[in-house]
Amino acid sequence: MKKIFPVVFKVLKIVLVLVIVLYAVAFFYIKANKAKIIKQLTEQVSTKLNGKLIIGDADVSLFKKFPRIAVVIKNISLTDSLFAQHKHTFFSAKEAFINLNIFKLINKNQPLTGLTLQDASIYFYTDTSGYTNTYLLKGKKDSSGGPKKTTDEINLKSIGLTNVRFVLDDRKREKLHDFDVKDLTVKLNDETEFLNMNADANILINSLAFNLPKGTFLKGATFTGDFKLKYGKETQVLSFDSIDVKIAGKPFNLSGKFDLGDKNPAFSLNVYARKILYEEVKKLLPVRIAKSLSMVSLDKPVAASAKLTGPLRGGEPYILANWVVENSNLKTPFLDFENASFSGYFNNEVVVGQPRYDPNSIIFVKNFKAEWQGLPVSSNKIEILNLEIPTLTCDLKSAFPLADLNEIIPTNSLQLTSGDAAILLSYKGPIEKNNNTNSFLNGNISFKNGTMIYVPRNVELKNLNGLLLFKNSDVFIQNLQGMVLDNKIVMNGTAKNILTLINTAPNNVKIDYNIFSPELNLSAFTYLLKKRNAVVRKTTGNKKSFGDMAFKIDNVLERGIIDLTLNAGKISYKKFNANNLNASITLLQDRYVINNVSMQTAGGSMNINGQLLNSSQNYHTANVNATLNGVDVKKIFTAFNNFGQDGITANNLEGQLTAKVNTSVNIND
Repeated sequence: MKKIFPVVFKVLKIVLVLVIVLYAVAFFYIKANKAKIIKQLTEQVSTKLNGKLIIGDADVSLFKKFPRIAVVIKNISLTDSLFAQHKHTFFSAKEAFINLNIFKLINKNQPLTGLTLQDASIYFYTDTSGYTNTYLLKGKKDSSGGPKKTTDEINLKSIGLTNVRFVLDDRKREKLHDFDVKDLTVKLNDETEFLNMNADANILINSLAFNLPKGTFLKGATFTGDFKLKYGKETQVLSFDSIDVKIAGKPFNLSGKFDLGDKNPAFSLNVYARKILYEEVKKLLPVRIAKSLSMVSLDKPVAASAKLTGPLRGGEPYILANWVVENSNLKTPFLDFENASFSGYFNNEVVVGQPRYDPNSIIFVKNFKAEWQGLPVSSNKIEILNLEIPTLTCDLKSAFPLADLNEIIPTNSLQLTSGDAAILLSYKGPIEKNNNTNSFLNGNISFKNGTMIYVPRNVELKNLNGLLLFKNSDVFIQNLQGMVLDNKIVMNGTAKNILTLINTAPNNVKIDYNIFSPELNLSAFTYLLKKRNAVVRKTTGNKKSFGDMAFKIDNVLERGIIDLTLNAGKISYKKFNANNLNASITLLQDRYVINNVSMQTAGGSMNINGQLLNSSQNYHTANVNATLNGVDVKKIFTAFNNFGQDGITANNLEGQLTAKVNTSVNIND
């Protein structure tokens, strides 16, 4: 063993000396032939390109790319034939390091094995007439006049870019791609059909605009990653499959194809992010799309994917973006939701073949489930069309205990104490809030076994079952049945334009009620003669908008006009009894207007009109016009308790009475 070490050491010394000699020879050869090398490189490039190439200086470096020998070329520029007009240099670099194969250089073969550019720029320019300097990329035809082949052997083994700006400026198609390549290293492996590339990139994206007036994607975002690409030399297709990168510091997975051929250059790109905040997604999109998406906000990460396809020679790309949201707080222009889960997509070509602009775009949400103020809410379909003037179409469903509404809409006029409700609402209209928003609302609320107290009159409605319908701005009460002070009633009603007037003119709200009861005991309704309890606005921890809505409901019920039509088979009040009651009464804020009341009583009929005016606490002034036809006078005096006098009583009367009575009296409660 001791004898082997000296031998190995001598061999290593010999190898080292040979390497040093080889490098010294190469160094002095390049130094001595610098002008010749510059000329050789210029000629090699000039035979390939139809442009003006200028090389300022060249030098040799043994250590910059050690152990390879590199020629350092400084102040390089390549311009096209119309540079004097547009002033955009196709290529320029302060320094380029060219790795050389010394033996190929000496034998005058293609010596380049690697290329590094530093402080450089590449500018692809097309003016509004269609002229472009990109013809420089196509190179010259070969001497036989045929087209340049794409299957030549690629001698380069590596390419490195440091501080290189890449710009594609297409004025004709209003397209602008602008990248600052901070650092990019590409290892090349040439095969027969494909050129394989391993890339390590750090790039700042200034602009990725396919249609500049419509905005740019990824503005100000960084692109970093270590990934593989493949280029088909015959097909001229650059492709990559499931590569992991970071965009603006967030992890993404990309797959794509770029057809770089002359016939129909196009691209297809698939982007996927497992978890990314909604606000971060918006930053990567053009301002106009981000503004549309800002109609809502989410506080939890989403799983998102997008497919972009389109031509490389300008034009808006087709975009299909999908997302899945789980248990996020969702804010919208109308309502805010908690624990929202849903999926959906964005598409900028609703009508195939039409321009891919905002008017032809859609945001679609499905399988929506959330909570609103503690109530469960679901929707099968939420759709926003025409993102230039957004139109919302949606349906919402919910089922909950009626009493839960007391905290959400804290009205002092109505108190819900028991029972269940189910809501089905649909909306189609503008997404911007306005006073007519509710005119686009349709749906219904169903009540089951409900109990409700009307606070101003302190009256309780029990066993409430029925339907409340919303149609545009109108509200309809449909077959609402219940018990009011032990009287069974069936109500139907209409409130025209109430959902608009509730915001603009509550005094003009008119509610038409139709009430039927097989039998009414009027003794239970003397509360109507009492002064209304004052409605005091509540202050709760709920959002101001719902407090406002509760106050508006109170305001309408207190100040609106109620036209009441009452039909009853039988009525009674103490000793008074009647059949076939038909009444038309208008309830105003301070009075009841008796339009017409007719009934059969005491063997004859009675018709009444007039009004009851609330004059003071628990007192009303009654102005009544009554017509009696063929009534039994004895029964009438008995029914009305001799009209409060004892001069003439029922015991002293016989026969039938026909009379007209006009009276004005004060009535207590």
